[in-house]
Amino acid sequence: MSITGAIAELNKEIERLTKIRDSLAQVAPTGTSAKTASSASTKGSASAKTAAPVRKKRVLSAAARKKISEANKARWARIRGAKAAK
Repeated sequence: MSITGAIAELNKEIERLTKIRDSLAQVAPTGTSAKTASSASTKGSASAKTAAPVRKKRVLSAAARKKISEANKARWARIRGAKAAK
């Protein structure tokens, strides 16, 4: 594909995405104007990032970690054994 063809395709895609963004901005939640929602989505505002829920880190017991480790060792042993047999 030529560079001009690729540029034309990218411009079409940008136009399509802009239309989608504008239509979503019109359905902005009450209390915010469509212009504010549109500008916030393009800037990637910090408030939107901080509003996301905090994910809790999973904690595994020592027994679970050992079980996973042993399963991984057994899997790698099978893989190495299969390679050595070839």
